[in-house]
Amino acid sequence: MSTIDRSNYPGIPEDFPIEALPFALSGAQLKLSVVKQGERYYATGTSPQEVQEDYESMLDLAQQVVAYVQKKDISTPETLDHFLNQESMVMQMHYGIRPRHAEWVIQRVRQLLQEAGHGGLAAGSGTPSTEQPR
Repeated sequence: MSTIDRSNYPGIPEDFPIEALPFALSGAQLKLSVVKQGERYYATGTSPQEVQEDYESMLDLAQQVVAYVQKKDISTPETLDHFLNQESMVMQMHYGIRPRHAEWVIQRVRQLLQEAGHGGLAAGSGTPSTEQPR
């Protein structure tokens, strides 16, 4: 995996995943799918504009999930962990969100809930409880 020059993405946190989208282009000759932004070429999905749009969408999604958790009063660590695990799968399977982005959204949800003093976080740490999946 190549390293990404994060200076091309001002305002995007270091932990936000930036990854190229897989593309299949038809034809007999090899092709490269790229996006031109300014004077630079980026693998599709990694241009600063695409990453900014992804980031804003994932932030919005995280805020929607937080609002849902608060509305439904999902307040025990076990219930919150179960809900967030299911929500991550729904994001990926039904909405086509890439796994690393779904993982980032769930971490952001935990961070926002912790900042709001939500009771469903294990010992206030912002990390999942130690319950093993079944």
